[in-house]
Amino acid sequence: KIKMKKQLLFILISIITFNSYSQIKFEKGYFIDNKDVKTECLIKNMDWNRNPTEFDYKLNESSPINKESISTVKEFAVADLKYTRFLVNIDRSSEQTSKLSHIRSPNFNEEILFLKSLIEGTANLYSYHDVYLNRYFYDFSNAKVSQLIFKSYITEDNEIKNNNRFKQQLLTDLRCSTISKKEIEKTLVTKEYKKSN
Repeated sequence: KIKMKKQLLFILISIITFNSYSQIKFEKGYFIDNKDVKTECLIKNMDWNRNPTEFDYKLNESSPINKESISTVKEFAVADLKYTRFLVNIDRSSEQTSKLSHIRSPNFNEEILFLKSLIEGTANLYSYHDVYLNRYFYDFSNAKVSQLIFKSYITEDNEIKNNNRFKQQLLTDLRCSTISKKEIEKTLVTKEYKKSN
């Protein structure tokens, strides 16, 4: 019985491992380089958990694998994923309880990042994910891309509090003539700083 259980466990692990590897494949996509040249190609879809800084591609099924990076590409897309390069101010303050800051304000650094497109329109929403870090960015009416500000911090009394400035940013910048200020405020009160499924 123990031997059979071990064999069954081995088979299950093998299937899971195989499935996880087999899902990574080259799919139809494109990239736009620094000269605004758009190249239709096959891009290795890694379904990135962390925002990428480079990607592999092939011009067709039989061509060799090439690599492009954030320094040479403005935008790329594969399947339903799209990443666009921006120069942004990002706050990398930790949200881990043991590493929380005592400062309420974000600590911004200027970085060049590929941001993942979540919503596109008059206003655009993007995301950035790294280890233990989730950040959301937005722009509207061709304004500069800005981080939606959320930060957990510790007060002098050792209480954990949140800087939820992102709610005020949305309220101020994304006004809609068909929705009243009161309705927006009511909606934002319940919103958390995360992507809805």
